[in-house]
Amino acid sequence: MSDGWVFADTWVLAAIGVYQRPCTLLEVIGAADWINHAVLLEDEVESALGRLTGAGLVRIYEEWTFELTDEGASLWSAGAQDLQGQLQLIEAQLAAFEPGRGWSSCLGE
Repeated sequence: MSDGWVFADTWVLAAIGVYQRPCTLLEVIGAADWINHAVLLEDEVESALGRLTGAGLVRIYEEWTFELTDEGASLWSAGAQDLQGQLQLIEAQLAAFEPGRGWSSCLGE
């Protein structure tokens, strides 16, 4: 991956992508647990969303609802045989995008 991208970015994009529709923060956290058998930390979510939204791959709607943009969906629908392969494809394809910067949230509020 290019400088700036980390595994949590792939993990969050995949967690949103599994729904193929707008999803809530709770759904993203649940899907992330299903994907990686671990729970995302608050700073991982905030950082990943900042990079992904800034790169034009994820949209954030009111009440913490998330959806992949067309470009984000194209990363998710790359056609891997299994989930691990899908994560590897996403990681490889993220290198073509410049990570966004400057987005911050108030998840704790």
